[in-house]
Formats: sequence, C-alpha cells, structure tokens
Amino acid sequence: MKRPCELDPKIEIQKSQRDLPRLPSRRRFLKRLGVATLGLTCSDFLSYFFRFGLPNEARAEAMAKDASDRDQNQRFLIYWFIEGGWSGYDMFNPVMTPNNVVHRLDNISQERYRVLKFGQPNYGIYRDKNIHYGFLAQPAKELFDDMAIISSMSTGTGHSTERLRAHMGSYRFSSRHDRQDDERSVMQAFSEVYGQPYALPHLSWHYWLSDGELNEAQYTGKKGYYHALGPVHAHTIYAGPPSRLKRLLRELAASTSDVVDQSIQSFIDDANSSILKDENIEVVKSYNSARKIYKQLVQRDQPLDRNLVESLFKDPELREDFKVHAEDELMTYRSVNGNKARSKFSPKTNVQAMMAYELIRANLSCCAFLESRDVRRFDSHMSRGRLWSRGKPVGQKDQTNMLNEDLWDPLKVFVNRLKNTPLGETGESLYDRTTIVLNSEFGRSIHGDVSGILRSKASQKDKDKKIAGQDISAHWPVTSCAFLGGQVNGHQQYGGVGEKTLRPIPLMPNGTVDPAYNPVSGELLQERQKSKVSSIPNHGDVYATALFLSDISPEGKGRNERPPLKYLKKGYRWF
Repeated sequence: MKRPCELDPKIEIQKSQRDLPRLPSRRRFLKRLGVATLGLTCSDFLSYFFRFGLPNEARAEAMAKDASDRDQNQRFLIYWFIEGGWSGYDMFNPVMTPNNVVHRLDNISQERYRVLKFGQPNYGIYRDKNIHYGFLAQPAKELFDDMAIISSMSTGTGHSTERLRAHMGSYRFSSRHDRQDDERSVMQAFSEVYGQPYALPHLSWHYWLSDGELNEAQYTGKKGYYHALGPVHAHTIYAGPPSRLKRLLRELAASTSDVVDQSIQSFIDDANSSILKDENIEVVKSYNSARKIYKQLVQRDQPLDRNLVESLFKDPELREDFKVHAEDELMTYRSVNGNKARSKFSPKTNVQAMMAYELIRANLSCCAFLESRDVRRFDSHMSRGRLWSRGKPVGQKDQTNMLNEDLWDPLKVFVNRLKNTPLGETGESLYDRTTIVLNSEFGRSIHGDVSGILRSKASQKDKDKKIAGQDISAHWPVTSCAFLGGQVNGHQQYGGVGEKTLRPIPLMPNGTVDPAYNPVSGELLQERQKSKVSSIPNHGDVYATALFLSDISPEGKGRNERPPLKYLKKGYRWF
C-alpha cells in the first residue's frame, strides 16, 4: 500500500517542450470575435509597430501622452507559492515544543516530533523585535523590515483544492464545475485593473493540472483553474521556461492579423474622436505603453525581431545574481502515487524570478505567479516508525535547503533588484509599487493522535503496526503567510498558534489576538467566550489583502467572500 502522496524519487529533466499546454493566441481570439478598437491591447499595438514601424501621428501621440499622464498609478503583484505544503511550525507559525523524537513520552498522542537538530544552533525558535519565527525563516531575517506576517491562518488539507482557493479566494465552489464569467483568480482580478497597458500583463509559472492526483479527463474546458476569465488582458499567460516565452515573443514580433492591423490603423486615423470618448481610455493606455516599449528598444539599438527576443534572459549580471545555471531552465517530470509523471512546464524558481524582474523592468508585464518547480517537492510525509532507524533518532524531514533554493535566495535578490530599479521618473523604485505574497497551500503536522487506534478491537500487533505507520507529517490545516512591498507595514506579525493546542488563535479586526485566548497555549481562557468579531484568516483573506495592498477595492472582484486584512497596509488606521 502506498502512503499518502508517495513520490517517485526519480526526477527526469526534460529538454523537450512539446507537451507544454498551448493557449489560443490573442490574435486568433480577437479575430474570431471581430476586433473593435476598444479591444486592442498593448501587444497588438507592439506587434503592429514591430512590423510597420512607429506611425507619424504627432496629434495622437500628444493626446495619448496626456491620457497616460492622468494615470501614473502603475502597480505590480507577485505571488510566490511553495507548492506541497511548508512546515509552518518551523516557519511563520512557530511553536516551541519538546522534541519527542529524542525524548519519548508514555502518552504517544502528546508527543511532538521535530527535525533531529531541533534545539541546536540555527535550529530553534527565535524572536526579532515584533517577529516570532522558526529556523526555516531564519535566512529571511534581512527582509523582516519589509515583511508583515499572518501567523493565525487556517486552510483545508487537499493539495489541488487549497491551491485553487489560493488562486480564487474563499467561497463555495467545486473544482469539477466550470468556472463562471464573474469568477476571477487574484491575478486576473489584479490584471483586469492594471494589466491593459502591458504586452504580457499576467504571467504564471504554475500549471494546476500538474497535480498528480487529478484526472485530466475530468478537468477539461473551464473546470478547475481556468486561464481565460475576465477581459483578454487579464488572461493567464503560461510563461514556461525562457525558451518558450521567447518563442511567444517571437510570434508577437513577427506576426499580426489583417483585422488587428485595420483596427489599429483606424485608431490612428481617427485618434481624435476615439480618444475623446471616455470608454476608449484603456486603448489609449495600451497604445502609449506600446510606443514607450518600442522607443526604448530602438534607443538601445536592439533589433525588433528575433534578435530582440534572443537578448532577453541572457544578461550575465542578472544570471550571476540569481545564480542561474543551464539546468535551472529545464523542466522536470515527477510521478505521484504511481500516476503518470507530471510537469509544471516551468524552470526553477530562481529563473522564474529573474524572468519576472526582467519583464517588469522592461515594462512588458505587471504581475506574475511564481511556484516551486518540482511537483510535490515540499510534500514532506513521514510515518512515525520512520522517525527512528535501528533505534537511532532520524527525525522529521528538514526543508531548510529546499526553502533556501526555492524561496529565500532568489527572493532576496528579487527584492534588492526591485528596490534599486527606478520606476521611470516618478522618484520611486519598482519595489515601492510592488506587492509580494509568500504562501503555501497548507502546513504540516508534527504529531498524531493514537487514541482511536488504541480503542479499537484490533490485536496489539495490528495496533502497533498502525501506530508506527501513522503519518505524523501530514497535510495540516494550520499555516501562515507573509506580505512584502512598498505599501506593507513592515516588521509586523499578527496572531500565532497555541503551543498546546497547535491551532490558530483568532484575530480581532485590528490584528490583535482575541483576548479570550491564552496567547501562548492557544487555549480559550476559563469562563471566557470567543469574541463575536474575531476570526481566523484563510486564503480568501490573503486574496483580498493582496488586492487591497495594490489599491484595489476587493469587493466585487471575483467571488471571494473574505475581507482584506487592512491593518497590514502602511499608514492605515483601523479606528
């Protein structure tokens, strides 16, 4: 019998990208619908300029600039997702417990199992001013001034369901039902507001159907995560490895359609009447953005065809900074529970971060969903019996190196680059306009209750076998998340989990712990009741907060029913 989420240890790196999911191109999409001027996007204008050059229309140029100057409110959103479930009790929702891998108890249900080195140098629970954190977050200490952490967070325990909730927010839905027109992922909601002026507004390196437990035949059409919700400029573009995204950009530079050409020419010929109509303001922004991109490329003496595309993602300084090696750009395939090997069609996270930074810097994109490359790499299951080998302690699996590779090392470079890159002539940096969300679908347990096994009528031999086989690093509905960015109230932490209950402690509307609970043990105080206004955040709160920090009112954006955690925003007054 296979244990939960059993992974094939073999990871096959693939050079071929023939299996990469292909989406209908924007050109084919627009041609089918019959393009109106209002539907033109930045990429359509840019493709036209690549083919025909920048038209000589000073009047339209001036009016487009005036329209653009009225809206300098550029924003960027990055989701950095650790798929598989990080060990939250050693991360952002830390608990100090004995390590019963070494010091056993008579009551097995009360045992808490940690990594073997727990309690040794660099393997503890620490405090830095306002932030209480575990050893897995120790490498991020230099980012704490920029970070706000939610340590009271609750989720479910299913990989695909919780990953979908991280995208879509919190409301009643079925992953097997078609997504409806008014649903939105958080990135689609963001792109709907801010994405129009960009050639590749909404990039993603997740591939939801890579989940080894999903039957691909049941998730056709709009089921599960659906890429094409909202207006065209909000649709998900699966970026893939650098070579794949370059192929997409080559097509952008080399191809166009008569329908799009005619609409663009019509816009240019009749710019005055078009621009004076309020409903056409978005197409003006797209036009002006494409002009800026085109002119920047010309000023750098870069050709506007394949050579232009090939210059992307080759900057030796960037590659060295992000520690990119050739093998990092390749895809991996992995089998889960004996199913066929699946791939996210993505490069390693450091490559994703480098690509996202370069595209934002080049004014080509405004949001990206980064995700750990290897399917279920962080799915750290461990049965109780495997905590010891021939009587010697082994302990829980240690996620330190994985998190350094997939999160902390590239994130620190990414943040530093954003901080040191000016945003045009605004006097601000890219970081000042960016919101970064660090998240995982759920946490992992550090214990297992055996009372049910002991009460059963099974033989003692069978009971011992079940106790030894119990998964004590299972999917666990207790986790945490963190936010960084120019609008984040940094070096703050909200909530926590009880060291006795191991459960999230509810938060009041101002972010403080519900006073009816012991803030250390997590227990409800004697003769006290939970406050009627306290709650435990979930993926829906994260969804709403990401939009709120980007100056988007979350209400009515998709179907998410949870409110934003407003106290995370710099300068916000809750009273």
